[in-house]
Amino acid sequence: MKCRLRCLTLLYCSRYLIMPSSFSSLKINSEYTSEERDKHPRVSTNIYIYIYIYICSFVPCSSSAYFVTMATEGEVDFWSATVQAFAPLQLGNPELTPKLLKRPPFRFIHDIVTSINARFAAYDHIFRPDQLDASCIDSKEKKIEYLTTLVEYISSLLGKKVDVNVKKIVSGSEPERTNTFLQCLAMAVGYAQQDKAKKNQGAQSAESSRQQTADGKGARASTREKVLVDTTSSEQKWEDSERALEKVKLSQESTNFFEKLSAFGQFHLDEQTSVKDMGESIVAMYKELQNDTAETQPTPLPQEALETAIKRQLESVQKLQALEEENREILNKLMVLLT
Repeated sequence: MKCRLRCLTLLYCSRYLIMPSSFSSLKINSEYTSEERDKHPRVSTNIYIYIYIYICSFVPCSSSAYFVTMATEGEVDFWSATVQAFAPLQLGNPELTPKLLKRPPFRFIHDIVTSINARFAAYDHIFRPDQLDASCIDSKEKKIEYLTTLVEYISSLLGKKVDVNVKKIVSGSEPERTNTFLQCLAMAVGYAQQDKAKKNQGAQSAESSRQQTADGKGARASTREKVLVDTTSSEQKWEDSERALEKVKLSQESTNFFEKLSAFGQFHLDEQTSVKDMGESIVAMYKELQNDTAETQPTPLPQEALETAIKRQLESVQKLQALEEENREILNKLMVLLT
C-alpha cells in the first residue's frame, strides 16, 4: 500500500496525470503549443516511464522479483537486491557485477555455489563429485540436472517452492527470476549448514550403532570360539584320558594272555630262547618224520586209557584255539589304540 501511495504521489507531483482516465489526454512534448508548454512546464518525452511507475504501484513490493529502481534511461534494476543478499556472505569471487547479474550464465552460477562451498561448505554434499567440477558439466542436460538438484534442495530448506524454470536459467531468458533464485541461494546457506550437520550427525550415529553391533557380534563370536575351544580342549582331554585307560586295560589283558600262554604245555615265554635254535629243532623234527618208515603198531594201552588220552588231546586243541582267538582280539585292540 505504501508503494502505491509513493507512486501516486510521483504521478501527482509530476502534473502529468491524476487518474488512469487522464492517459488519453496526455501529449508528447512536441505536440504542445507554446501556451500549453507554459501551462505544463514539466512535460517531457519520458511520459511512458511515469505510466510504468503507476502500473508498478499495483505490484507487491515484498516480492524480490519485482524489486525495481528507475535508472536514467528507464532500465529496471533487478540485480541490486541480489548484491545486497550476498553482501553478508563476503564472497571473494566471483564479483557480482551488474553485467553478469543482468543475464547470469551457468558458469557464473556454478562459480557462486563453488565459492559458497569453499567458505561455508553448505551445498557440496548434495552433488556428485563430478558435478563439483564445472568443466565436467559440458552439456545442457548436465546443467539442467545440476540446477534442478540445487533448486529442489533450496526449496526444501526454505519450505516453499522457488518459482524458477531451470531451462530458462540455462537459456538466460528469465534474468529476473534467476536473480530471485540467487537471492534464495544466499538466504538458504545457514539452513544448508544446519541440514548438513544434522545428516552428518545421523550418519555418525548410524555408523556408531553399526560399529557397536559389529563389536557385539564380534564379542559373541569370540565367546563362542572360546567356548568351542574349551569344549574341544575338554573333549581332547577326555579322549586322552580314555586312551590312557584303554592302554592300561589292554596292557593288563596282554599280561594275562602272556601268563596263560606260558602256563600251557611246553611254552616258556619268560625264558630266553634262540630263534635259530628253535628253527633248527623244527627242521630236525620234520626230517625225522620224513625218514620214519617204521610201521605203526597198535598201542598197548587199554581202550579206556586211550579214550582218556584222546580226550585230553582234544581239550588241548580247544585251549589252543581259545588262546589263538584271544590273541587275535588283543592284536586288534592294539592296532586300534595305535591308530
